[in-house]
Amino acid sequence: MLAYKKSLLQIVISLLAISVVQLPWAAEKDLVLPDLNGKQINISDFKGKWVIVNYWATWCPPCAVEIPELNAFHKKHQASDAVVIGVNIEKEDIDYVKEFVADFKVVYPVLIADNLVSSPYGRVTALPTTFVIARDGTLFQKIVGGVTQQQLEDIIVGK
Repeated sequence: MLAYKKSLLQIVISLLAISVVQLPWAAEKDLVLPDLNGKQINISDFKGKWVIVNYWATWCPPCAVEIPELNAFHKKHQASDAVVIGVNIEKEDIDYVKEFVADFKVVYPVLIADNLVSSPYGRVTALPTTFVIARDGTLFQKIVGGVTQQQLEDIIVGK
């Protein structure tokens, strides 16, 4: 009986780890949304780089807290191997979102997705939610909650 309980515990731990550990998914996904100026941005245009797709809202305090971390990561990697793309998911006046982005000195592109229930990468059940897209365009990891620059660095170098 003890061996059975130990095996069951190992299975549960393994299943929990699958939801956190980086696992590539086979299907390539794409996202096309307008930026703050109305220009359509296609995430697949960044294929060959890591793409950090961060879903957020202006009313979300943890979203605001992670902006400096995302800014630092984007500044460090945008010219070489990774970019951050913010996706605002609220039905706010575009000028209000632009003002928020300016006030928080967001340096990465921000796209607008009104009334979001799910993304091409999976459901967004809480904010912030970040999807890490590998260089080949496949979903590599989903992170619910705030992210740090170091956390993103560790992901792209395979730690």
